[in-house]
Amino acid sequence: MPYPVENLIEGRGTPTTAHSGDSAQEALALMVEHDFSQLPVIDDASQQLGMITYESILRAMSNFGAKLDDLQVSNATVGAFTYDPEDDLFDLLNRLKETNAVLIVDGDGRLSGIVTSYDSTEYFRRRAEDMMLVEDIESMVKDLILVPFTNETGDVHQEGLAVAIEEATDSTEALRGRFQNALRDYLKCRGEEEPRIDSECVENSCYHLAPKQKARAFDELGLWEYTELLLHPGRWHLYGSFFDLAPNFLRTMLEGVRDTRNMLAHFRGEISTAQRDNLRFCAEFLARNPAEQLMERVLGIPVSWPLGTTSTDQAHTKVAEAVAAYEAPADTDVPIVPAEEVLGPGDSRYAPLAIWLRSRSADQNRVRLSFQRIEEIIEGDLPASAWKHRSWWANDAVGHVQSREWLDVGWRVAQINMTEEKVTFARIKERERDYIRFFSTVLADVREATEFPLRELSPDGQSWHIAAKLPEDGPKSLQFIFSFSRGRRLRVELYIDTGDKEKNKLIFDQLHASRDRIGENIGDELSWERLNEARACRIAWYRPGAITDDEETLRQVRAWAVEAMVSFYDELAGPSVQALSKAEQSGD
Repeated sequence: MPYPVENLIEGRGTPTTAHSGDSAQEALALMVEHDFSQLPVIDDASQQLGMITYESILRAMSNFGAKLDDLQVSNATVGAFTYDPEDDLFDLLNRLKETNAVLIVDGDGRLSGIVTSYDSTEYFRRRAEDMMLVEDIESMVKDLILVPFTNETGDVHQEGLAVAIEEATDSTEALRGRFQNALRDYLKCRGEEEPRIDSECVENSCYHLAPKQKARAFDELGLWEYTELLLHPGRWHLYGSFFDLAPNFLRTMLEGVRDTRNMLAHFRGEISTAQRDNLRFCAEFLARNPAEQLMERVLGIPVSWPLGTTSTDQAHTKVAEAVAAYEAPADTDVPIVPAEEVLGPGDSRYAPLAIWLRSRSADQNRVRLSFQRIEEIIEGDLPASAWKHRSWWANDAVGHVQSREWLDVGWRVAQINMTEEKVTFARIKERERDYIRFFSTVLADVREATEFPLRELSPDGQSWHIAAKLPEDGPKSLQFIFSFSRGRRLRVELYIDTGDKEKNKLIFDQLHASRDRIGENIGDELSWERLNEARACRIAWYRPGAITDDEETLRQVRAWAVEAMVSFYDELAGPSVQALSKAEQSGD
């Protein structure tokens, strides 16, 4: 049985019990003393007879018309569900949905323990805390590993990291050595006294014994691989003086963590007090020696968050892509940030943080926020684990709903300081390049297919791009935008922003009055987003699509974006709409 019941009672000793001949008053006193809701009832041979509970005592008094001191335990005993220590833990948990407690008995029917709903909750709470400590440790080890590959702006040299991963995780290295020795012995047996072995040929031949595996990404590795990367002889000189500790001692500590992690992950019994202390000691040790200190003390890189951002040349912008290469003067209009979203009851509580990050200007590559500031942004409290565990802030796009939000809008957690209660978010550089490539291709396709009046401005790595602005003369208050939004959707939109909230709403309302005609002409359902709490308004056309989709899906998304934007512009950029915008700006 993979998850036996005995895991819940291991090390708990003999349970407190009542005998059938005891007075009910004595049993009640025991329950009050130990803050129990029930007691197992046994006979003189320790055979279980059932349980006595607060409810069963009250029912007995009511139905017998007796006082408490008139009753014996046997008068208020009720039946109990029983389980063998080797039974499946999850069968027991299903039973606890119906009752508050069950009894554990051995093969002879003698009582071994009692398990309550509280016991099962506490068991899994303790395991969850232990696993979060493991994740904290893994997170801090990963930060330390990345230090030699990180420059003063906080960017990671991915190529160098990939080489290091391949070196540290190459499982065929030992095999090559054994194969080379075997080959040398074979050639000696054939009469060659000093056989010459070509190492390159050996490596190529080993492929037949163990084909070379594709290197995994850094975040896909396990604790064993992270340990090997941290303790690699080629980089240990960076860590030795920092830790003032021989690498074998650090390995012993981390291997203990890995063994405990495997026990927890596979439900191999309850971990020991020594193992739990190993987790806590390791987490405390690494927290006293964070990656920021290593960068300052060993590499000589001063860390002052937020780190420097990449400046943008305000006079001239250049984008060179395989499908679209052009130069354009920088836009002279006041930049807008079309990041407002309509949040519904099904949205994550962390969605406002994603929207806030998405609204940062293009030249802001890093932001440092206190935990308190994040609570202000999401207008709610962070969970206790966010204040206590580094692992809560892990860039996990699968298991963490909070990190999916910031990863989806192109940001990642770059640094976390639990002592100062501050976190640094950084733009995902690869994502910026993907956005530039996508929008550059879309703009090239628009130019080739139509005479659409595109603005001559290169994509800058943001998740949106302004394709055109209106009116043609005067302040530009209507913007036609391609935008990747939350929820893995792409939209084309008319973004209305005169700089005055009231005027924006008037323009929107007048257009909304013709929504049936506009929707019929476009031929699809539009989203009319008045954004009452925001200054701007939006009319949007959505379709599924995310920048992380495969190339074939992105090709379809680009084709839709080109066609949709042209139809959208043709319908909403007419003289009457431009005149409406100009009239509201002038106050007519």
